[in-house]
Amino acid sequence: MKVSRAAYYKWIHRTPSKRALEDKEILKYVKIIEEENEYTLGVRRLMMNLHCDTTYRTSAGKMRQIMRENGIVASIRVAQHDRKAQRKEHISNNLLLSDEGHNFKPDKPNQVWVTDCTELRFGWKFSERLRLSAIKDLNDHSIIAWDIEETETADLVTRTFDKALAISNGGCDISP
Repeated sequence: MKVSRAAYYKWIHRTPSKRALEDKEILKYVKIIEEENEYTLGVRRLMMNLHCDTTYRTSAGKMRQIMRENGIVASIRVAQHDRKAQRKEHISNNLLLSDEGHNFKPDKPNQVWVTDCTELRFGWKFSERLRLSAIKDLNDHSIIAWDIEETETADLVTRTFDKALAISNGGCDISP
C-alpha cells in the first residue's frame, strides 16, 4: 500500500478527535430514534429531537452527512406541490355575476348595498393601522356611509350601517 511503517503505527494508535467522538454519539442517538420511529424522521425532526434530548448541537448539513455516511434514509418523503395547479384551484368564476337571479345593477338608489371592512396602514414604516368600514350603493357606486376605528369590531359595522340608514331616511328595502 506504499505507506511507511511509522505512519501505519501512528494511525493504529491514534486517539479519535473530540468531533469524531461526538459524531459517534450523535450516530448512536440517531439510530435509536430512527428505529423507534420506523425510519420516518427526516433531518429537521432528528435535529429537533437531538437538541431537545441531548447536549449535542449539529447543523442540518452535518446531520445529512451522518445519515448519508451510515445509510440512514427517511422512508417518508415530502410531496412536491404543483403550485400552478393550486393557483388554478383558487381562481374560479364569479358565480354571483353569472346567476340571473341576482340584481347587481339596480334601477333606483338604496335597492342594493354592499359593505366591506378594510385595514389601512400608515405612519412610519406603515406601523399604524386603522379599520375602515364602508357601505356602497350599487346604483351609482357611491359611498353612502363610512366609519373608522382602531380595530374591527361588530360595533364598527353596526355604527356604519346605522349611519347609512339615517342618510337614506329609511328608503332602503333592507329591514334593520
